[in-house]
Amino acid sequence: MGIDGIRVIVMCKAPVPGGVKTRLMSRYSAVQAAEWHAAMATTVIERAKRLFSDVVIAADDPTHDFFTGFALPVTIQAAGDLGDRMIRQIEWAFADAASAVLLLGTDSPHMSESRLLAAVDALKYADVVLGPVEDGGYDLVAMSRPLSIFAGVVWSSGQVLRKTIENIQHQGLTVEQLGIGFDVDFPDDIERARQAGWDTNSLPGR
Repeated sequence: MGIDGIRVIVMCKAPVPGGVKTRLMSRYSAVQAAEWHAAMATTVIERAKRLFSDVVIAADDPTHDFFTGFALPVTIQAAGDLGDRMIRQIEWAFADAASAVLLLGTDSPHMSESRLLAAVDALKYADVVLGPVEDGGYDLVAMSRPLSIFAGVVWSSGQVLRKTIENIQHQGLTVEQLGIGFDVDFPDDIERARQAGWDTNSLPGR
């Protein structure tokens, strides 16, 4: 039985060749890059299912066959930039009686369970919890009420974390930052993620 009350939302693209993990294509084909994306997403989603009782997949294409195997609710991300799409998911979650929200991407399959649990625990004393990563972004966002913290964020830039924290502080809110992690963006990151604990042996096709 997972942790109750908090809704975990996994922002996930369908594994369409040429549409995901394109920076892996310096070494892998488009099909292989999509397979790596599927493997990463599967790890993230299954980990969330183990830990939490309320998990939702926010997909770019909810009708894609990839999402049917998880036996989870699948919502559509809809229009807008990443911030717009995350805010929409946050608002829906709190309207649906969630007591807190934890947003995840699929680029950190090596993330430890302790990092996720630390994010939830930090909501006891912080308005927002962020999981910084080396490229200037973050691998998770948690909050215990609906907050608009993404205004003016230029996504896929090195200033995502800095601008988000600036937005939080300008509203007089408190933020807790976890330790610095990393995303799997480039081919060498796959082996780094394995060294950090990502078990790819049990994944289909690995």
